[in-house]
Parts: sequence; structure tokens; C-alpha cells
Amino acid sequence: MLKKKLAGIVLVGAIVCSVPVAAFAEGGQGDTTASSTSKFHPIKQLVLEKAQAFGIATDGKTNKEIKAELKTAATANHTEQLNAAAAKLGISTDGKSAEQLQAEIKAAVSVKLQEKATKLGVSTNGLTNKEVKAALKAAALAKLQTKATEAGIATEGKTGKEIHAALKAAKEAKKAAKDAKISEAVNKRAAKLGISTEGKTTEQVYAEIESVLQAKWAKKAAK
Repeated sequence: MLKKKLAGIVLVGAIVCSVPVAAFAEGGQGDTTASSTSKFHPIKQLVLEKAQAFGIATDGKTNKEIKAELKTAATANHTEQLNAAAAKLGISTDGKSAEQLQAEIKAAVSVKLQEKATKLGVSTNGLTNKEVKAALKAAALAKLQTKATEAGIATEGKTGKEIHAALKAAKEAKKAAKDAKISEAVNKRAAKLGISTEGKTTEQVYAEIESVLQAKWAKKAAK
């Protein structure tokens, strides 16, 4: 689904573990090492937690050093996200800045959303990508509800995922019923021809029926 493909791409410009600049403001002891734990300031604790999330060692390092590594790691993470999003959309990243990639990704996402909207008959005039996605979600849900109602499935109070699961189950049940009828017919035919069906699949029984019939036809043709 488009939702799954585009999840995270629209918001790809956000750096996952960014820390507000204000949070990094240093006090009079801004260069004390991270190992200093007496009267720990909440902001310093936040810096350490962010470092831990990025897998950055803090022992013996000052807050300034840790923050510099955090900035580098966050930038690398941002770049990785952009490159992954661009790859999914078939966008080349060669020689492009993060800003250029973000712009191209946003444009590509808009095109895909527009294509989906056109198929579902959803107007996108004046809507942002986020608003279009919300409109598409609503339209997709309405379509599922209609399909479910036609199949005799109640939709009240159910999410799109639940309705989809119910439709899938109904389809599988219908197929199972159809297969059962075919199996019954094949077994009846086999019984008339004296073919045992025990421990055999419908396909195997059918193959034996064809073999027996072909042998009979060949015998008749030879007379």
C-alpha cells in the first residue's frame, strides 16, 4: 500500500534524535567531563541519554565533545534516511545536498500521492501532502467499507485493518468452499471409475482419472 511505502518519507527531513540547541547550552562548568556525576543537571543527563541512543561513548569526554559527536551522528543519520528515501523513489543522490534531496523527495511523494488520489477520485487542490494522505486514508476506508458491505460483512466500529482482515478471511472461506465442491465432484468421478482416493490430493485423483479415461479412449480407438 502507498501508506506503507511512503511512511516516514514525507517527514524524512526531521532528524530522529535531534536535541534542541537550548538543551545544549553550557553552564559555567560546560567543559566538565561526562563522568562527573555530582549534582547532575537534567540537561547534561539528556546529553548523555542521547549519546547512549547513538552508541557514543562518553567516558572521559566533556559535554562539548559529546555534543559535537552527537551533531555528527545526527547529520549522518539524517543523510542515511534521505538516501534510503531517495533510493525507494528512484532519485539519484549524486552531488546533491540534503536540502536538494528533501525537495526532490517531497516532489516525488506529491506525484505518487496525486496518482493515488486520481485513482480514488480524491481532490488534492490546495492540500498539503499530509492532508492528501489523510484524505486518501479516508477514501480507502470508505472503499473497503463498501466492498465489505457487498460481501455481507459488518463494518461498524471496525478499522480499515480489521475490515481488510475480514474481507481476506471471507475470500479464503469462499475459496475453501469452492475447492471442497471440486474435490467432492472429482472423488465421485473417481469412485465410478474404481479409483481409490484414500490419502490422495484432489490433483492426484484428477490425474489418475485422466489417465484412466485416456487409456479407455485409446482402447476404443484401437478397435
